[in-house]
Amino acid sequence: MAMIELNFLGQIVRLNVPEEQHDSLREAARILDQRVMEMKDRMQTVQVERALNIVALNLSFELLQERSKITETEKVLQNQIQQLSASLEKIIACSTNQQTTYEIQ
Repeated sequence: MAMIELNFLGQIVRLNVPEEQHDSLREAARILDQRVMEMKDRMQTVQVERALNIVALNLSFELLQERSKITETEKVLQNQIQQLSASLEKIIACSTNQQTTYEIQ
């Protein structure tokens, strides 16, 4: 664990996290800062808290959509795996039922 200092939304936040997460956290802070500033501009407000609430809601909604996509993809992949498995079982069954005869000349 190592201390990281993030500057976003006009504040400095210090966190103690594994070093391999530092770059991702910096990027997350940059994106959050950018999205809040864009929301403030769109809403034509100076209230950071209001913009932050809407950005948080938007990010939560996006996260739910991505989770739903992942769940659907997992279902499709599982179905394809089952189909492939059934096909392989049929191939194996056919090949073991057929007697192979070799003729030596």
